[in-house]
Amino acid sequence: MYDPFFQILRVVLGGISCLATIFSFSQEHKSVADSLVNNLQMHTEKLASDLGYLQTNKDIYETEEDLWFKGYLLDSQYFVPSQRSKVLFIQLIEDHTNKPVWEERYEIENGFVDGHLILNDSLKEGSYTLTGYSSYTFFKNIDEFSFLKKIHIVKSIKNKTKPNSYINDGNLHFNTFPEGGYLISDIENKLAFKASDSVGVPKEISGTLFENNKPLLKFKSQHDGMGTLNFIPNYSKNYHIEINQTNIKHSLPKMLPDGIAMEVISNNNNRLVFKITQTKNLNSQRVYLRTQIRGIVYNIAIANLNRETQIQIPLRDLPQGIAEVTLFNEDLKPLAERLVYVNPHKTIYIDISENEDYYKVRDKITLKISASNEEKKPVIAHIGISVFDNHYQNQKDNKNILSHYYLSTQLKGRIYNPGYYFEENNENRLEALDLLLLTQGWRKYIWNSESVKKRNITSIVSDTIRAKIFTKGKVEKSKEYFINAFTGNKGKSKFIAVNSKNQFLITDEVLKMGEQAYIYLKPLTPQKPKYKIELGDASFDDINSIRGSKTIQYPLPKLYEEKSTSLENFIIPNKTIELEGVTVEAQKPNIMRDKYLAVLDSLTKIDMNTDYVCKSGILNCPIHEFDHTNNTLPIEGKSYEQYMGFEWKNGPGSSYRFKGLKTEKYRYPKFTEEYLLEKFNLRILKGYYGKREFFNPTYKDKPEEDVFPDYRNTLYWNPSIITDENGEAKISFYCSDITGKFIINIEGVSGEGYLGNEITSFIVRK
Repeated sequence: MYDPFFQILRVVLGGISCLATIFSFSQEHKSVADSLVNNLQMHTEKLASDLGYLQTNKDIYETEEDLWFKGYLLDSQYFVPSQRSKVLFIQLIEDHTNKPVWEERYEIENGFVDGHLILNDSLKEGSYTLTGYSSYTFFKNIDEFSFLKKIHIVKSIKNKTKPNSYINDGNLHFNTFPEGGYLISDIENKLAFKASDSVGVPKEISGTLFENNKPLLKFKSQHDGMGTLNFIPNYSKNYHIEINQTNIKHSLPKMLPDGIAMEVISNNNNRLVFKITQTKNLNSQRVYLRTQIRGIVYNIAIANLNRETQIQIPLRDLPQGIAEVTLFNEDLKPLAERLVYVNPHKTIYIDISENEDYYKVRDKITLKISASNEEKKPVIAHIGISVFDNHYQNQKDNKNILSHYYLSTQLKGRIYNPGYYFEENNENRLEALDLLLLTQGWRKYIWNSESVKKRNITSIVSDTIRAKIFTKGKVEKSKEYFINAFTGNKGKSKFIAVNSKNQFLITDEVLKMGEQAYIYLKPLTPQKPKYKIELGDASFDDINSIRGSKTIQYPLPKLYEEKSTSLENFIIPNKTIELEGVTVEAQKPNIMRDKYLAVLDSLTKIDMNTDYVCKSGILNCPIHEFDHTNNTLPIEGKSYEQYMGFEWKNGPGSSYRFKGLKTEKYRYPKFTEEYLLEKFNLRILKGYYGKREFFNPTYKDKPEEDVFPDYRNTLYWNPSIITDENGEAKISFYCSDITGKFIINIEGVSGEGYLGNEITSFIVRK
């Protein structure tokens, strides 16, 4: 099927690959440049992987609701939708017990997943984690794990608890980070610092830098406990820092008597400018500056360094994100390193027009969505949109697609309030972002050279299920056998070849057959010897055995005092229907989990049942045991008479006597699912969890009093909107009977690997 979004994606991928490997050098420098490129990219090429992100329709849920989600699987280097993986394994984990309460497979289509799950009434109130795993996102050898979304479940939104005020534990963790990696004597150095408590929540501080126990420089934090101070250290002198809030002295990092310092002096949309300075006693030398983003080298600059020089790096062809800039000497030994955030303007700009500030209950809302790039050109983007009641928003958790892909998945360690750096209303966000990269440290960049060389990815889950056939008798391995995979309700089937070792694979195509029904597997083999199927489906067992060892990369929630929002007049739907004076009695039926099993059950009852009813209505009448001319099959649940103590006086057909008659309801013999599967030599398999369409009511020409109450708190959810060649899309939906503030949340990705996020709101009144 032609898909314009992915047609553009294929073109762009080719363009990016070329841009990443073009360098303009003379022949004498080409071998050096090749070495700097190959030393990194020869390792990253072996690390083909994806990064996953989960977008949900809201943050807080009530039991018995559907949780709707969109899964993004983007290439870990280019951030374009990946088509590597076919199966997404989803778990909902109760945080208190760390046990999964939901486990299902979902189909990945061109890098996206459209899914939902049901929140049973039996779930306890509390915090839960929605997690995703695929063959290219979940590995044995990588500790960091970020493919998850935190949600909260309540029995009723009126039980939503107000966040507790944060209580500082009183501890202060203070660390310093020289720009470039080391303090260099007799050169002006920039020293970054970070202060936090034991959890990692920032603490605003002030203090003094001492030189030989004399005050040299006063300083204070600039953003979230982070800041910088500039000074010229001397190797022969002693330095320490005293924080005003404590009496503890803090030593400075190791100082080198001579060396090279690297400082960022300008970073704008066009170029990145570094000042490179070396100590006086060092000879003039040639240096190389390499710029790489997510393991791809985009630029190598060469300069002759005498005492001081500046190097400009053009940013036009670089994507948005964290760039690692490394300074090398003539022997290609790294001298200094720095993380810099570049091209924050290269994003999807989402505009929502035709949106009013106020609507009435059950009003129809039509929104025009426009997506463009930094040059205001239209963008074809794959976006997900949710419109929901703000009572179901967790305002402390401001994680979004931008902060997830650009920060949380790129830096080791939990980041405090990462969404701040992508909110354009925050005037100092880029300066604060530079502080974050200075203090988080280039050693925590997952794509730094040393980390990349040590990484080795081994998948934990697979897109296929391994299986085999076996028998107790002799196996003729030269025979070509097949497995018939089929569904009972729609008649879908597929033949799977068995290899010479009696093994076969259950692929994505087979799993897709099971979206609305179970899949049955039957060996097409001789009746004797009898072959059986053994499934090696232990994916969730493998996940559960290792997920506890992973380091969760989830942002630290921002300190936030939630504004008091009254729920007194908030409409809460009554989930129970009371029937006065009605008594219902029921016997637990023998319910099969699939209709096809029920058919097998009926066939088995007919095939194995020898019971009969004679023309006189007697069940299993001995008089008519050998004359079935007028006998009929008994009916389930109907009452029949039976002889008690019946016996022939002189053999069958002679006179007879009996003690009496009893009347009972007839019941067919009960067969378990295990018995039926064994009888018909079948194995049952769950495929992809079925898709459902989000319900959107229509109120056209319907008097308000003639329709049922509408208590929808999610007014609209669509995870698969693709903007057209003009970058536009239109959506329509109706308000419910709930009044108050509603949130519009839009997130998405373009074929070029641009990401976008937009949040706005409106009010519904009566």
